[in-house]
Amino acid sequence: MQNKRVWLKWVIITCSLALGVPLAAIFVIPSFISEDFIQQKVDKAVKKRIESVQEIGPVSFHWPNKVNIPYLTIQRQGKKSDAPIYFGQIQGTFQLLPALRKEIVVKKLFIRQINYQNRLLVEDLTTDTFSFKDGVLTTRVHCKVNEGPATVQGVIDLHQKRPTFDLAFEAKGVNITQDIPVIDLIPVFVVKDGDIGGLLSLNGTMQGNGLGKEMLNKELVATVNFKLKDGYIRGNKILSSLLEILGEPDRYSFDTMEAVIQINDGKIYTQKMEMQGPLANITASGMAEFEGSISYDALVQLHKERMGKDIEKITGVLLGQNAVPIEIRGTTKDPKVAVKLNTESLEHLFKGLVNDFLRKPKKEKKHN
Repeated sequence: MQNKRVWLKWVIITCSLALGVPLAAIFVIPSFISEDFIQQKVDKAVKKRIESVQEIGPVSFHWPNKVNIPYLTIQRQGKKSDAPIYFGQIQGTFQLLPALRKEIVVKKLFIRQINYQNRLLVEDLTTDTFSFKDGVLTTRVHCKVNEGPATVQGVIDLHQKRPTFDLAFEAKGVNITQDIPVIDLIPVFVVKDGDIGGLLSLNGTMQGNGLGKEMLNKELVATVNFKLKDGYIRGNKILSSLLEILGEPDRYSFDTMEAVIQINDGKIYTQKMEMQGPLANITASGMAEFEGSISYDALVQLHKERMGKDIEKITGVLLGQNAVPIEIRGTTKDPKVAVKLNTESLEHLFKGLVNDFLRKPKKEKKHN
């Protein structure tokens, strides 16, 4: 009986501690923390970590451990002509015990909206895990990017002038435009006076240093798998040159595009890209450099019902199938697209054209 009483006593004490400590933290600790201290500490921390902060809304403290920043704008240094990066409705939850030591340790973060220079819209960003210690950020977040769900996880070290990062990411159903940052890493998406569209799904990993365009250096290592559905491209010089050969207008719509790209030592390698559309199915492989030079080989599988007579005749005698080998060299701004023919194919083509000529009636020849 006495043992039961002792056991019951310790159960009560344990339960009291389990409930009492959190309650004490919630009700007692905030009384030692002034709202002005929270506001000043957060404001100082933000401006210290992000040197290019242009404007920050009034920081407010919500009992017991929440901080709210209505808006925050960042103007990247040396980029005054670009639109700023806008953050709307930033909410953070900090740990109470470190606050007694006058330290703000963020536990969780929520950002309603990030407008990246009117080029990319991120909404409802929420951290599943978040740790920021000694200048190193470790996190896993989920959000919507241009209306498509996405997750990013990894580590960013902010100690250096060029922050280093090691990230993994996944996104589905992202509405793309030519203004999305680094989309032009894929040469077929490089457009100047045109537009692109479609629903993009991708996943991959990325390690390197720098932010924005600064990350495009020889230290960047990445593997990205992507698939684009219901897409279109207008104004891409590579496709325009190809479509010109095929006698088609300067806009190409496609059902799907799939590829795996690898980035290493300042080069972008595409082992195989497949594009399926109403005009043709295109497969390509090759390499591009950050500076713009390209070297690709492609095979264009034409749909017979969409071919002109000349193209149909050439491909028929060339390979016995509706396919044209293409080579693409030069740069993304000035690509050189040509039909790729070896000696055997040239002989086959020549013989086929001669035989076609000889089969024509004499009257037709004279009329021509």
